[in-house]
Amino acid sequence: MRPPREVDKPTYEIVGRVERYDQRDHPNARMAMSPGGAEFADYYARRPELKEWDDENRRVRAKAVSRRRSKDPVNEWFGEAAFFGRKIMGARDIVGGVASASLRPGTNGGPVEVDPGEMSRKLKAFGCYLGAGKVRITRLNSDWVCTNYAHPYTPAEPYGAPVELDYKYVICMAIPQRRDMILNGFGVAMATEGGWNYSLGSLYSVTVAQFIRSLGWPARALPPDNSPYLVVPTFVDAGIGEQGRCGHVVSKEFGNNFRPGAVATDMPLDLDRPVDFGLQDFCEKCLICAEACPSGAISKEGKQVVRGVRRWHFDGNKCRRFWDSVGGSCSICQAVCPWSHPSNWFHNTIRELSDRLPVFRKVAIYGERAVYGKFRPRPAPDWMKSKGIPS
Repeated sequence: MRPPREVDKPTYEIVGRVERYDQRDHPNARMAMSPGGAEFADYYARRPELKEWDDENRRVRAKAVSRRRSKDPVNEWFGEAAFFGRKIMGARDIVGGVASASLRPGTNGGPVEVDPGEMSRKLKAFGCYLGAGKVRITRLNSDWVCTNYAHPYTPAEPYGAPVELDYKYVICMAIPQRRDMILNGFGVAMATEGGWNYSLGSLYSVTVAQFIRSLGWPARALPPDNSPYLVVPTFVDAGIGEQGRCGHVVSKEFGNNFRPGAVATDMPLDLDRPVDFGLQDFCEKCLICAEACPSGAISKEGKQVVRGVRRWHFDGNKCRRFWDSVGGSCSICQAVCPWSHPSNWFHNTIRELSDRLPVFRKVAIYGERAVYGKFRPRPAPDWMKSKGIPS
C-alpha cells in the first residue's frame, strides 16, 4: 500500500479569523471540576448556561459508575490502572525536563549541531521503535494552542492560567490500538485499551523530548495529561491523516483507531506536508459512524464553520452525556470506521482503491454495510470476565 499523497494545504478550510479554544470549555474539563470549589464557581459564573446540563451529567455519572463497580468490583478497575501512566507522566517536571539540566550539551557549550533532514529521519525511526505506528513533523500553529489551562488535560498547571507554548515544531506520533479491544464499544476492555495507549503515548512523548533535550535543544513533551493544544488540526497539518466526519483524525493506514503523543521543540527539523487520500469525499458519502453513534454527537449533515474552520461538527456535549450515562468512555466511532480495519492484503486493497478511484468509494461503503452490518459490542476477553473474588 502506498503512502497517502502529500498536498500543499490541509483538507480543512479556514473561513475568516480562527478563534482559539479555551480548554476550560471542554466537556471533560467541566466534569473534572469539584462542586463547591473556586474553579467551579468561577467557571459557571462565566458560563451559567452550561451548569444545568453539567450538573445532570454529574448526577447520571455518579449513579452509572456506582452501578458498574458494584456489579463488577474487580475488572472495572483495569481501565483506571491502565490510565495511571498517563496521569503521572503529565507532571510539569517530566514534560519540561526540569531535572535534565545536568545532561551533556554539545562540545562547544551549546546545543549539538544537527542536520534537519537526518535528525527528522532519526526521530521518526526512534518514535516507531518505541511503538508509534506513524510519526510526522509540522510547524506549531499558534491558532491550535489553547488559551487557558484546565483539568484533566493539564492538571499539573494552574487552572485557568494562560497557555504559553512557544516552540517552532511539533513531532506528532500516532499509537495504534488493538482492534479486538476497541470493538468492546464502551465496556471495560475498551477503557483499558484506550487508557493503556494514552499511557504509552505519554511515555513515548517524554522519552523523545528527553532525547532532544539531552542534545541541548529545548523540548516539551505533550502527553495527553499536559497537552494545551488541539491535537486534530495539528496532526492533520503534519500529515498523520485527515479529519473525518467523526471529528477525529483518520489515517489511511489504521483509520481513527489510534491515540496521540507529541513533542514540541525548537530543534531544526524538516517538515512534512498534509495528506489527501480522498477522505473528505469518502466521509461525505459514508454515514456509518454517525448512524452508529449512540449519542447522536456525529452530524449526518454537511460541514459547518466552527471557530473559523469549515469542518464536520462533532457535539462533545452529547458524546459526554452518553459517557456519563454508561459510567465510562466509548469507542464505537473508532470501531465502525471503514478505515480502521486491520492491515492485511484485503483491507489494504480496499484502502488503495478508495484512495485512487473516487467511483470505488460508494462500492467500499456498500460492502462495509453488507459485510459488517450494524455495530454490536464484542465481549471482553475471558480474563476480564471472571470476577476474581469468592462467589
